[in-house]
Amino acid sequence: MTVTLKYFGSLVDITQKKEEFFLLEESKISLTFLKSKMEAAYEELKNANYNIAVNQSMCSLDYTIKDQDVIAFLPPFAGG
Repeated sequence: MTVTLKYFGSLVDITQKKEEFFLLEESKISLTFLKSKMEAAYEELKNANYNIAVNQSMCSLDYTIKDQDVIAFLPPFAGG
């Protein structure tokens, strides 16, 4: 299963990427599992405050990832 990961704001500085394609060997994994995998790959993510959206919708961490999902890692937004 392949997913697209997108990073925004300060998370681009941490990952040094705006986007990457990620191959998942498992067929049923949750956002919680992916989050822990990404925090292992990018240690600074553990200390960052961010939300995760899937296919442009905010999702809970128990969401089961599907093939071709677009997963966005979003820093907090400042309003005005």
